[in-house]
Amino acid sequence: MDNIENKKQLVHAKIDGIYEKYANNEYMLTKIENYICQQLPSIFENIEQSYIERTNRIRTLSIEQDNFIQYFLNNNQYFYSATTELFFYYDGIHYYEINEDDILYQVLSTISKDRNLMSWKQRTKINIMKRIKDNSLLASIPESDTIQFVLDMLSRILFANRVEAKYFLTILGDNILRKNANLIHFIYPKSKQFLHTLNNICQASIGVGLSQTFKYKYYEHDYHDCRLVKINETVKSELAWSSNITQYALDIISVACHYSIRYKSSDEYLLESSNNIELLNNVFFMKDIQQSDLIDQFIDDFLDINISNENHQPNIMINWKNIQYLWKQFLETKNLPSIIFMLTLKQLIIEKLKNYYKEDQDVFVGIYSKQLPAIQKFLSFWNDTMVYDETETELEIEEIIILFKKWCQSKNESSSQLTDKKMLDLIMNYYPNVEIEHEKYISKTRCILWDKQLDIQVALNKLKQNIFIDSTINNMNYSIYDAYSFYCKQGYLQNVSKSYFEKYIFDNYNEFIVDSKFLSSEWYLQC
Repeated sequence: MDNIENKKQLVHAKIDGIYEKYANNEYMLTKIENYICQQLPSIFENIEQSYIERTNRIRTLSIEQDNFIQYFLNNNQYFYSATTELFFYYDGIHYYEINEDDILYQVLSTISKDRNLMSWKQRTKINIMKRIKDNSLLASIPESDTIQFVLDMLSRILFANRVEAKYFLTILGDNILRKNANLIHFIYPKSKQFLHTLNNICQASIGVGLSQTFKYKYYEHDYHDCRLVKINETVKSELAWSSNITQYALDIISVACHYSIRYKSSDEYLLESSNNIELLNNVFFMKDIQQSDLIDQFIDDFLDINISNENHQPNIMINWKNIQYLWKQFLETKNLPSIIFMLTLKQLIIEKLKNYYKEDQDVFVGIYSKQLPAIQKFLSFWNDTMVYDETETELEIEEIIILFKKWCQSKNESSSQLTDKKMLDLIMNYYPNVEIEHEKYISKTRCILWDKQLDIQVALNKLKQNIFIDSTINNMNYSIYDAYSFYCKQGYLQNVSKSYFEKYIFDNYNEFIVDSKFLSSEWYLQC
């Protein structure tokens, strides 16, 4: 109010000053009177009207701009990462990285369709881009279709069910949002490449990691902070997940952050919302357990103690090597990493079973295990039939299982049902010097029950004779594929794989190979 009064006095003083200046000049007084009384009111009315119109137009354009921006952003969901300065687009199902130029084109072309905003085109563009940069990808809320897509994808290829997938996603979200960094999430060691791939995409997209709490081995971590994460063994095959994970990584990241915000943390999700007691008990298995309790569980589950004879029957015993193997099987059943160092484990077990331990023999007398006969049977098979052979490049685990069954049959004994995994565990535990590749092949070891290379050579010699007397072939090259088919029809104990057969051909008949697919006529004409 004081400001208005001051302006009024200033104007009056100015007019009075002009009037006094020309008080003796009738011509100028006439002009002043005409200007102030006749022209000035009209000028000010026009100024006021222009101001009102301009103000109303600005208000109308501002409202229209706000409506336009709201409409545009509702119909075009764009997000931004300030760390990487990358933009993202969400179509309601999937998230995509998008160039800023593409967004600008979409913004400007849409503005151009609204003629009223053409004069504010640049201002509207700037405001929209500012709003987009305030939209963090980490705070986006995925639609139900996206969430269900991610859960279905992960539970189909990597997890046993949707609850396990959901728990895993919430851990990822916690890591991205830097929650509960003290926790340790133990996961299947073969998950390393999967998590590495996903983490690289997350780092490149939003500048943060998502795998920092995952560990593959135990190293003096506080049990209270340890969680166990289930994941299918299919994770070790990159072909099983690579295309989906790389294509839909942004969907996974967004759903993971959404779950972390929605459930507050992975622990709270399990405790408050999962409704899966089995998973809950598995995840928190290490949280409140003591080493002594764990040893007790192992003894109860895997060992049988003979308490009927105080002196213990000397023929009933188990050595430390067998205990080690059984301990690894126990850890696997509990989905546990090796959480006790072997020296400590031995000390704890000896302490529990000190009345049964014979230090000079490193055995526990009077203690047995239902799994021991299967172990001893396999060891007998291996010691009887497996020999070192530097020329044997690969013997498949599946082939060893078949040979083991045939060996048991030859002795009129039932064969234990050994899976590939158990067979590998037995070999690695009892024969650590055996070379194993890709968890599928062993090298430089041959089974005397089956000379793979001799079978191939005998079949090839027979094939050469057949070709030589067959006039229809007429000096033509012979397909390696057809040679393998001929070999498979010979009725051997079992057949080698096609890749092994081809490797044998290339190693021994390289000078006769044509186009990597044929044996030249010179090969069979040598007959």
